[in-house]
Amino acid sequence: MFVEGGSRVTGTLQIKRGKYFCVLDYRDEKGARKRKWISTGLEEKGNKRKATEMLNKILMEYELKNFEVETTGKQKNLAVKTVDEPNQSDILFTDYMQNWLERKKDKVEKTTWDCYYITICKHLIPYFQPLNLSLNDMKPKHIVDYYEIKFRSGRRDNNGGLSLGSIKKHSMVLKNILNQAYLEELINRNPALKVPLPKKENTETKAKFLNAKEANQLLNIFSENKLQPIIYLTLYYGLRRGEVIGLKWSAIDFKNNRLKINHTITQSLDIEAKDKTKTSSSKREYNLLPEIKELLLKVKDEQKTYKKLLKKEFNDFDYVFTWPDGKPYRPDYITKEFKKVLAKNNFPKMRFHDLRHSCASILYDKQWQLKDIQAWLGHADIETTGNIYTHITKSRKEILAKDLEHTFSIAI
Repeated sequence: MFVEGGSRVTGTLQIKRGKYFCVLDYRDEKGARKRKWISTGLEEKGNKRKATEMLNKILMEYELKNFEVETTGKQKNLAVKTVDEPNQSDILFTDYMQNWLERKKDKVEKTTWDCYYITICKHLIPYFQPLNLSLNDMKPKHIVDYYEIKFRSGRRDNNGGLSLGSIKKHSMVLKNILNQAYLEELINRNPALKVPLPKKENTETKAKFLNAKEANQLLNIFSENKLQPIIYLTLYYGLRRGEVIGLKWSAIDFKNNRLKINHTITQSLDIEAKDKTKTSSSKREYNLLPEIKELLLKVKDEQKTYKKLLKKEFNDFDYVFTWPDGKPYRPDYITKEFKKVLAKNNFPKMRFHDLRHSCASILYDKQWQLKDIQAWLGHADIETTGNIYTHITKSRKEILAKDLEHTFSIAI
């Protein structure tokens, strides 16, 4: 598309204060990049198609301004003023990110796309938009600066920086976006490829590994809390948060003592329940241990009582762990309640996901092989298991040291 004087114009839709705006980017006659915001007056909800049509109409109007009509006698000749097509890498980096995000929408899991959306729209675009950088302008130093600033003060609540784990996720998204631009031959190289991450580790986000004694202490402080059965099951089977709250009665065979993990409840921008696990290897089956069977039968009896009391008001969604009305717990509720109880009882800070780490650590202390731990936790490959769980606890070191005694001999 073109504006007066042969300047190229591109347009995107942006949302500001709940309404759609057409944002035009172009270069003026002197080659300076300009940006123009045009309000559509349309509310965000339910008006994307109308807003897109309005954007296309505006761009067409700009294009038509480049037609010059020359009249000679009775004959009219329509001449189009042509200009050299500028390099596509002149597109703003923020515009390309939005385009990349839109193209990913139907190609990845919704939860994955939601994570992309949060990273791009809540972090990357607000940072890079004021810099007004084109794809061609992007250099490694811009990525370095982004990582450092986000690591020091990247939290949206202005309460410190992002964790190293979050920066790694941002790095993955940046590399994928710029790699796509490279594959489309819009840039000569990916400037994010060799940029190092900040080195200082945020100790708050390091994985915590409980031993069996500590795990039992944890269970004890939750003795009067509705999360105790969930924690108990998680410690035994090393389940992910979405797997344990997504557990259904139909996945439990009390007669043959089997328990299947085949349904999850996840949360990013929205709550999503699906008959699908994180990976194909995450879809697994366990022996129903006697103590777990006893616990689940007790939970089932309690649920039957609530069902009789509430009758039609009970939501029979088949979930095991629910509120009294049968509705399953939200993932964010589990996280918040877990942290609240830990703080109230002065228990060391840890994430709910660290229960999964602790399960693996305890299995490792019990002499389980990595391959067995991999299968138990449902990891896609053994490298993942090894990278996360091969720390050696103090008790394990003592066992290993004892086993090593008198292995070698010299004259002393």
